Amino acid sequence: MHRMPFWTTPCGLDDPFTRSVKCSAPSQGQTVKDASKLGCLDGCLSGIKATPIVHRLLGCVGVVVKPPAPPPKKLQDLATACQEAKAGKTFSLVRRSATVAGRLLPVIVCGTADALRPGGPRHAARNARRLRLALESLGPAFVKLGQALASREDVLSEEIAAELRKLCDDVPPFPCQDAVQLIREQLGEELALAVQASGKAVAAASLGQVYRVWLPAGPINVGATRSGRHSSSGSEPMQEFAVKVQRPGLDIALAVDVVILQNVSSLIGRLIAKFCATRLDTVKVLNAWAQTLWHELDYVREADTMDSIREKLCGRVPGLVIPQVSRRFSSQRVLTTSWIEGVKITTDPRQVKNCHILTGVRAYAFMILELGVVHADPHAGNLLLTIPGNEVCLLDFGMVVEVPESHRQAWASCIVHLVQGDYEAVLDSLIQIGFFPGDCPRDEVLPVMSKIWAELVACGSDTQRRKDAVRVCYDEIRILVRTFKFDLPDYYVALVRALLTLEGIALSADCDFDIFQAAFPVALDSLMASRGKRHEVCLLVKPLISALLQRLPAAHRRVAITSAVAVAAILFSSLLRASEP
Repeated sequence: MHRMPFWTTPCGLDDPFTRSVKCSAPSQGQTVKDASKLGCLDGCLSGIKATPIVHRLLGCVGVVVKPPAPPPKKLQDLATACQEAKAGKTFSLVRRSATVAGRLLPVIVCGTADALRPGGPRHAARNARRLRLALESLGPAFVKLGQALASREDVLSEEIAAELRKLCDDVPPFPCQDAVQLIREQLGEELALAVQASGKAVAAASLGQVYRVWLPAGPINVGATRSGRHSSSGSEPMQEFAVKVQRPGLDIALAVDVVILQNVSSLIGRLIAKFCATRLDTVKVLNAWAQTLWHELDYVREADTMDSIREKLCGRVPGLVIPQVSRRFSSQRVLTTSWIEGVKITTDPRQVKNCHILTGVRAYAFMILELGVVHADPHAGNLLLTIPGNEVCLLDFGMVVEVPESHRQAWASCIVHLVQGDYEAVLDSLIQIGFFPGDCPRDEVLPVMSKIWAELVACGSDTQRRKDAVRVCYDEIRILVRTFKFDLPDYYVALVRALLTLEGIALSADCDFDIFQAAFPVALDSLMASRGKRHEVCLLVKPLISALLQRLPAAHRRVAITSAVAVAAILFSSLLRASEP
């Protein structure tokens, strides 16, 4: 019998999870998937050091042990990946740069020439559409960048912003065998076989795709995480999971695109500075966006974020569901969570009620004002109505942004002062956040801002009136943004996208919904949590109660007065506790 030289034989034992031992003797030519069935042989193999001599001796008796798979490659930091893209992939970088230039340069040149026409642009809508199509054709990085810029009215024209809001990152799924191979390398055979048995992906996007699989019931249960409560361990041996698998080679492709975007960001910044009156630092914005996008590739980070937000949020926001992570079947490029049965919140607007919009607004208010971590990808596809239960499920925590603690208190004060009608204090809060410079001309800014805020707050839950008010104030808002040079914080885009998404859902569902009324209790609670703000909150109570009572029908005022007395008592007791030594 021919035997391989010992220096060419495998030099390691496979891990117990995927160990496969094959006997090469003619009478024993079968593969045993579970090495434990070999009895004492398995125990001996697990206790013997995997050396070439041992493998040669095992080969003499016809036993070949498969070597272990190499450990999964860890995700590099963005700076290192970009340096490698510059140093080791020069040809790929040049070729990709040529592709990007060929798609975007004609659009930019035509758009610039049209904008410089005497009398203003004539083909703004057509050029904006060409830009959107070019970004879609260039892949995930450019689609994500366009989505991030869609809310930047301070940077882009109305036509371009409207087109970029149409950007969609839905793409055809990559082959299932590629996903199975990646899962096998990262997590072993059990999950790979489950994904292979599922057949095809149930959803696909630019960064990855999702499979619906059945796996043995483990540490988590299907019914977990409803309003912060976990269901007890069930008797079912199997349960459903959602398995998100990252596209192969995505980190390398994104690093190359980030390098290209960094090289052209200064040029884009000069064009924006010339045609749009803004102080926007494009290099800073690009780097912040690229870092956020890069974090989206790290599924371990996403799992940590999802667990943290679920633990702190679900118990405080009734009607909110966040899937629970299965750590056993998750890695840096594979994320497995409990499967939540539901439909997109935009599928049937008639099913959307006030309570659903209220849940969404309060969830984001808690994230901004208390947690300091905001879900940065709040499109309708990441919001589900659960079946059964009719609760709101929030998905996909790969892209999150952080809100500084000083900004959280300023936002809370801003919301409370908006409801009170103290617009001078609102402006002070916005200056503290960084929207305006400290030396801004208050006598010019305040009248315009006061008009906008008063009109929007006065709309209350009348969605049609608020829609008309936004349309009337839109031109004034745009002029204000360009004239007084807003300096928007990094997380502003995520915040605006969330509010616009919820507002659009409320309008399509014809809900009577007041966003300020929904966020006010969270803001008040946040201020109360700060010892230094208790006195400020107490000073606000009397005018707030008066303003709220004036808006209420006569039949509801008695209940409101009783509630107000209870609130005042709570505030007074809080002050007493704060003054105790």
